[in-house]
Amino acid sequence: MNHSRTHTTDTQHGAITLLVATALVVLAALASFYSSRSVLMDQLAGQNHARATQARLLAEAALASAQADIASRNTPFSTLLTTQAPCPAGIKGPQWQCAALSVSPHPALPQAQASVTAVRDLVMSPHVLTLHAQGRLAGQNSQGLVRESVFLPMLPPAPGDAPQAALVLNGCVSEATGASLRVCPLVSKNGQPCIGTASASVIQTHFVVDTNRNGSISSAEKTACMALSSTSLPGGGTRSGPSSAVPRSPCNRAAWRSVLGDITAEQLQAWSAAQERNGLHALSTPPRSIYWIDSPADWGQSVGTPETPALLVFSSQACALRCPRIAPGVHIHGSVVLDAGCDDEKMRGWQGGWIEGQLVVESGLPEWRTGTLWARSYGRNAYILDWPDGIDASRVQRVNGSWSEGAR
Repeated sequence: MNHSRTHTTDTQHGAITLLVATALVVLAALASFYSSRSVLMDQLAGQNHARATQARLLAEAALASAQADIASRNTPFSTLLTTQAPCPAGIKGPQWQCAALSVSPHPALPQAQASVTAVRDLVMSPHVLTLHAQGRLAGQNSQGLVRESVFLPMLPPAPGDAPQAALVLNGCVSEATGASLRVCPLVSKNGQPCIGTASASVIQTHFVVDTNRNGSISSAEKTACMALSSTSLPGGGTRSGPSSAVPRSPCNRAAWRSVLGDITAEQLQAWSAAQERNGLHALSTPPRSIYWIDSPADWGQSVGTPETPALLVFSSQACALRCPRIAPGVHIHGSVVLDAGCDDEKMRGWQGGWIEGQLVVESGLPEWRTGTLWARSYGRNAYILDWPDGIDASRVQRVNGSWSEGAR
């Protein structure tokens, strides 16, 4: 009887031992499995990280290559943007111009794919390109995305000391018999034209006839040159001109340079053409801001708003015989420039519609017939670009703080 109990106890102990051993083996196997799985996951994560790093470095190399190519170009920068491309995600609307830039293959990664898309805002900052670079390894899902902006010398800064007169001339102005004119200076109460204290000249000319040929320009000569009546100048304001006699022929484009500075006709023409090609117009959102006009036909379209003023330039071609007139009822917010080539006859009897901003005439304005001209502080904003302090506007430069990585 005691022997049987001993045998049963030994059997129970053996079963328990077997179960414990089996459990330990299972636990060891599980531990080994999860350890191997963890090692595998670490290896995969490391490989993914390595591939992602390669893709990012590829994108950075493509970005650097594009920047070097831009900086070394001798051709007009507008030729950079001839190959249209879809805009990056989140960039929509006719103000955005997107173009693909050529990228050389990476010598160490012949199977890799790299691309750079240049993006610029044709209304607010046509002189800034944001370069979106992408790197992708063939056959893999890893991709790198980096971007950085650069300033381009496509347009120089407009002069900060430009005249704020309602009318800027390179000659003399007179009104026709029975003329209907209202010319108001920039006033302290900007919302109420012709009411308040004038904060700038109502008329400024860069050429006054030295009638007595003594080499200096007297107050009487200035008054005779800018001969608008008090009825035509309801807001008052001073009329300013040179103190010494200066030549006008050959045409020195003094009025143009005083307002636009070193901005050239070719640059404005290219800017205008880019906006038109991209689908910007007077009623788009945002509206078109730059109009280069070669047609001699009179202008009949209202353009610009106080928030988004426009620049209209009637070129020397448009003014070849007679500068175009602005039709009655046409309302322009912004600046109007007429390149009359210092030939007063091209502006004789001109009619000016309604301009809120500034009128610049590269000649005199004899026998001016009709027009309402109110100086506005926003008149030049269409072509005033952001050039931060310290930026050399004559060369390509990176925009500090614009570098970023990944999708936005």
